[in-house]
Amino acid sequence: MNTAERSIIAFKRGIPDRVPIHSWLGLPLIRQLKPKGKSMHDMLQWWIDDPLGSIVKMQADLGMDPMIWTHSQHIGESEIWPRMLIPRPLETDTWHETITETGRGKGWREHQHLIRTPAGDLDYSYRTEDGYGTASQDFLLKGDRPEHKLEAFRYFPTADVYDMSVLKGMVDKVGEEAFWSHHVIGPWDMAAEVRGLVNISMDLKKRPQFVHELMRFCTDWLKPYYRRLGETGIHSISMNETWVGVGLSREVFREFIQPYDAECIAAAHEAGYLVSFHNCGRGTRFLEDMIDTGPDALETITSNRTSGDFDLADVKRRVGQRVCLFGGFYEHVLKEDDSQLVRDEVRRCLDAAMEGGGYILRSSGQIFHANPGMIEVMTATAREYGRYQ
Repeated sequence: MNTAERSIIAFKRGIPDRVPIHSWLGLPLIRQLKPKGKSMHDMLQWWIDDPLGSIVKMQADLGMDPMIWTHSQHIGESEIWPRMLIPRPLETDTWHETITETGRGKGWREHQHLIRTPAGDLDYSYRTEDGYGTASQDFLLKGDRPEHKLEAFRYFPTADVYDMSVLKGMVDKVGEEAFWSHHVIGPWDMAAEVRGLVNISMDLKKRPQFVHELMRFCTDWLKPYYRRLGETGIHSISMNETWVGVGLSREVFREFIQPYDAECIAAAHEAGYLVSFHNCGRGTRFLEDMIDTGPDALETITSNRTSGDFDLADVKRRVGQRVCLFGGFYEHVLKEDDSQLVRDEVRRCLDAAMEGGGYILRSSGQIFHANPGMIEVMTATAREYGRYQ
């Protein structure tokens, strides 16, 4: 059974030959594994040019079932890699965007985007580390009158101007040798990125109608974009709704997020691929409501040992018959020099969630650091104990 087949069966709540083993390798670890002499930009281009010999091999050598995690733009948060994969013009008839480097130091740069539209000007800024990782500094819909800036944001270039050929070419090269999970914003995540999480959280009380208008725009923009992604041959999207995990109430989720997420997931299914709902924070109080939006899988099932509040066994009991569980492994044990601790964590996850299928072992967060050999202990243990009869 090849990697893609194994993972797709699990995504559809079936029983493959064994539990698939995926993880999201973080930048610090990738820097250690990438060839010497390659910059991060060089490495990303290497992934595009030779995915089988680069990112797929990197994971296979660690004993994983390779998973490729490409990205669409997250405005102000993920910029460089997405523009390499899915380029779009910076100028249309109604959107004129200029990118300027405003600061530079050892290993970092600051960038500003200036945008002109028929409804007014916009700008936002962010910082990149080592030419790749980004951190927002200033948001697109800033200020006390975001309704006016939303009118300018409505001219954001639409899905039809994006070039999907680079991503499609990369997918074609890999075939079924890896499971393809494309990380793309959900409507709440998109709204939080352009408005700022603190600002939009205040807006829920101060200007709820604006929040609905912004969510309506984000949803209507994303649905055609999700359909365009269907042209590339990806297996799944990871619909990034990270910011639902900051402690929202069930009532807020149901009113301001759930109906919009459901529309986007339906559009993705119409485009012919699977959907994993990405919440790497809290969500126990509205767990069933997340699943009611219609995804095929739930990730990352993060426990209260880090930023979440999920218990893998509880999630399996409550929704395991409705959705694939994609995560739950506490990756921080990989930083310890204790192989038994790693084996115990794998067994804990398998005991909690593998019965009856529909489970993929995956770190609940990115693996930023790992002691030598500990990832191999994790994957070897999962291969030994994660087999179905």
